[in-house]
Order: sequence, then C-alpha cells, then structure tokens
Amino acid sequence: MFVAALLICIVLRALGAQARVANDFQCKEFFYKKTEPEGMDQNAKKICQQLVNRHTFYATLYSVHHWIPLYSAYKFDPQCFNDSGRSSSWHLEPQLSKPEDQDLYYMVRETEDNKYTYKENQAISDDYSDTGYDRGHLYPNSFQCGEGRTATNTLTNAAPMDACFKRNKWGKWEKNLRSFLRDTLKSDGGAATAFIVTGTVPNADLRIPQREVSDDPERVTVPSHIWTAVCYKHSDDTKSFSFGYIGENKPEGDITLMSVSDLNRQIKKLYSQHSKINIFVDDCFGDNNKLEKVKAEFPPLINLPVQMSSAMQNTYLAVKRVVSSDSIPKKKFKVSEMTVKLAFDSMNTYHTETEYLKDSVGSACLITHAKPLSNYISKGDVSGVSDAVECLLVPEKQKTAADGSRCLSVSESSDGCQCNTAVGIKPCCSTPCLFQDKLNSYRCYSGQTLIKCSPRYSLITYKGERCKDRHPCATYGHNFYWCKTIADSWDYCSPPLWTSKAINGKYCRNNHACATYGSKSMWCYTDDKGNYGSCCTSDDCYSAQNGKICRSDHKCGYHDKNYLWCYTDYYDNWDYCCKSC
Repeated sequence: MFVAALLICIVLRALGAQARVANDFQCKEFFYKKTEPEGMDQNAKKICQQLVNRHTFYATLYSVHHWIPLYSAYKFDPQCFNDSGRSSSWHLEPQLSKPEDQDLYYMVRETEDNKYTYKENQAISDDYSDTGYDRGHLYPNSFQCGEGRTATNTLTNAAPMDACFKRNKWGKWEKNLRSFLRDTLKSDGGAATAFIVTGTVPNADLRIPQREVSDDPERVTVPSHIWTAVCYKHSDDTKSFSFGYIGENKPEGDITLMSVSDLNRQIKKLYSQHSKINIFVDDCFGDNNKLEKVKAEFPPLINLPVQMSSAMQNTYLAVKRVVSSDSIPKKKFKVSEMTVKLAFDSMNTYHTETEYLKDSVGSACLITHAKPLSNYISKGDVSGVSDAVECLLVPEKQKTAADGSRCLSVSESSDGCQCNTAVGIKPCCSTPCLFQDKLNSYRCYSGQTLIKCSPRYSLITYKGERCKDRHPCATYGHNFYWCKTIADSWDYCSPPLWTSKAINGKYCRNNHACATYGSKSMWCYTDDKGNYGSCCTSDDCYSAQNGKICRSDHKCGYHDKNYLWCYTDYYDNWDYCCKSC
C-alpha cells in the first residue's frame, strides 16, 4: 500500500512539473529576484512558454477574460543579433482550452483543424484578419533566435496592436532597446543581466474582430496602451539601473520614457484600481540616477492630457508657421517671453504628468487653481471630478536649496551640491526632486547622495491665497510647507501628498492634504462642506495617523476591533490608520 501511494505521488509530481499553464509560475528565473509583477489580474493564467521537448523560453500572464497577454517576462539575449529566421507559423496553447489534457504541456502549431478546437478560451489568427490590427508580440520576435524565435510566435504572446503604431513607432523603440541593451551588455563584459517585462492595458470597450468583418465578432480585447519595463542588474549594484516606457495603441500614439516607479503609477491610473502596481522588486535600482543615460538612446516624447483654448491654438500655429517659414530669416525671429498654463482633470493626473515633466525636460508646473475648471475642460470631462487642477509651467532648475530656499551662489562637485543662502550653507539638488514611492516622500541627488527635498509644486496657500512668484510653497527649513503671500504675509500650504486619507475612510480634499496647519495633530478637510478628520499622509497599508508608520509585520487593519489600527513599534504602542489591508 505504501509503495502504491508513493508511486501515485511520484506520477502526480511528474505531471505537475510538466504543466505549463497554472495558477503559479514554475519558471520564475525570468523575473528579477524571481518575483513576478504585483497588482495584475489574479485570475489570469500563468504560462511557462515551451516548445515540445524543449526548455522554457519566457513567462506570460494571460487573461482568459480578455484573450490577450497582460505581460510577457523575459531575459535579453545579446547573442541574437539579426532578423533572419522569422517564422510565418503561429502557435496556440492547448491547456487554456483543454486543461485536462496533461500530455500537451507545450504550445502547438495553429492549423485549420485545431484552431476551432482551441478557440474557445484564446485568440486565433482569424480574429485579426481584416481588422487593422497586427498580432503584436510582447516578447519581440527579433529579441530571440532559433527555436526561441519560434517560441515567440504564439498567440498567447500577442495582443492586437494598431498596424501603424506597431510597425512605425513601437517597432523603432524595440530596435533602439535591442541596440542599447546589446551595446551596454557588451561593454560590461557579461557581468549583467537584463530582465524585461512587456505588457498591455486592456480596453474593455474595444474588441476585435469587428462585427462588419466577422461572423464571430468581438472576441479579443484591444489594449489601450502597450508598455515595457527594463531592469538592468549588474554584479556591481552601482551600475544597475531600470527604466520603462509606455505608448498609446493608436496610429499616432506617443511613446513616453519614464522611471519604473512612474510607469507603475501610470499603469495603475490606466487600470483605474486602488491596489499598487509593482513591476520589479524595489523598482530595480530606480534610485540609481541612471535615467539620463537611457534618455540619450530614446527620444523623450511628451503626451500631455491638456486642451488649448482657441486663442492659444492660434498663437501656437502662428509661431509654428513662422519657425518653419523659409521666407523669414532665422536671425529675425526670437521668442522672448511665453506663459503656459496647463489644465488637468485630476490631481492624480497632475502628479503623474508633472513628475515626468520635471524628470524629462526640467520643467515644474506650479498649481495656481485647484477646483473644477469648466472654462478649460469640457463638462463631459470633469463630471463627477472635484479635483481638477490648473498650473503654471516654469523652469524646474532654479537656484534653490533642497528645501526651496533661494541660493545666492551654488557650488557643485562629485561630493554634492552646496547652496549659499541668506541663512547659511544648505544642500541643493543635482537632479530633479521626485516622489519616491517606497519612501513615501520626495528625494533628489546631491552629487551621488540621495537627500530629502522640497518640490516646487504650488503658488497657492491652503486657504487659496496667492503666493509670491519668487516664493512658492516649500518647507524652507521647517517641517511644514508654507509660502510668502502677495499680501506680504505668510501662510501654510497644502503639502504635495496626493493620496492622503482621513481615518474615516474618505480622501483628503485635493487642496487640503493631511498636515498640522498649526495644530498639534494632523488633519484635513474631506469635502467643501467643512467636514474634517484626523488623517494619514498616504492611503497605503503602513501609514498611520499623525505621520506615524505601522510596524512592518502589522499592516493597517481591523485586527478584531471595529476600527482601523496598527502597532507602530515593538512596545505595543498603536495608533489609528486609514486603509484596511
């Protein structure tokens, strides 16, 4: 009896080792630190992509609801350096449609006979015919060679990509990425590994094939965006870095280069979900200050969700016409002054886009208005939105200290940036002051040292009064944000905490984030009717009220109480918190 039971266990274990489609990845070597991205669809199928009698080539998270991959994860192979050997054959995944068939643990070539057998739970090539969309590889066909290249030609690694977007813009970025990684790996002499994840953002309102081209329409979801994240892990951690980019899946869709932390936020916003997206553990050395190196290889394209007034459009077109005209000598043309105001539909959008502006083109956008802006955005865009924002575009790189104080002079060296202010020497930023998710605060580099900083973000106080242009909201050496007002006084500013939350579960008002405002404890207004409450500086699982942090092993929750709380140290001290985790 014991022997029989043992044999059964051995057989089951063997079958489990062969299974490629499962609820857990059996090929975690394709993920940085063997940790898969967090925050994606937990009901999606996890596929270790194999050919018959071959090893696994990459990993895919496949949505059986949308019939497209949510991402494919792979390691870059610098030895594959040409585009020869492309296959016209595509493959299907038997276990998605027939999970009981354990013998077919590998992808099979799509044929006229089997595609109707397997089409119930996955896309087939016919779904793409005459739709205007290509079968877009997430793991690029050109990044592999030999059998590995064949393995990329499976419909579980493909999503509908607009033909123009894929062949022109996205294709060029893939080519640039391949060249950049190959050259960088070569110069590092094999001491590094490039982990890559390429994914989609499903658009639930758009599916193919269209009704007019198919008798079996609207089976496959078309993604609104395509994204890629790269983790370059060097044996010397100081040489490791990461970056990402995302593009809108349409003919003229722009592609935007950004940090992995910004990409996480962008995907979260597009998914319209509260849980965080984490592609790489700790953003894979996202604080190593290497993004400038990458920018030289990829054109920084900005796609801001703003609208121009008709007068502004006319001015813009006039300037564009003059600049491009051959009849006007260039020496006779000069732009001496320009004011640009941007309008965003929400504070979250403002935060995401302005972080990118600071990082990519050295511009900040100082808030001048933080209420619904019906004059700038159509009512259809702001219906139900109570936190629309208007801001003034200004150069980010001003002569200021890290706390916002104005510099009389600046000296920079490899040891750091020093600012001589009216009250003494203070550190200044060598790089833009950006929000760090894992630290829940703003940081910049002073030389090679990461320091706290006060971003330039607003020209209004928490009461709505206007700050002086030369004295925007900042800390200026204090533990709160404030500014000098045009009335020759001063007042508190709402701090740049875009997800602060009251302990009653309501988010703080966009122009009144969690802060003390001169009181002994932190509080915020939660609406325009005067309702307020104690608050947390963030809506994550470890923020407690009054700026305290929950213990790492005791997330915010009810913990057998009828209120949210957590321990804040190992001496049984506790406090209220704001999110049930």
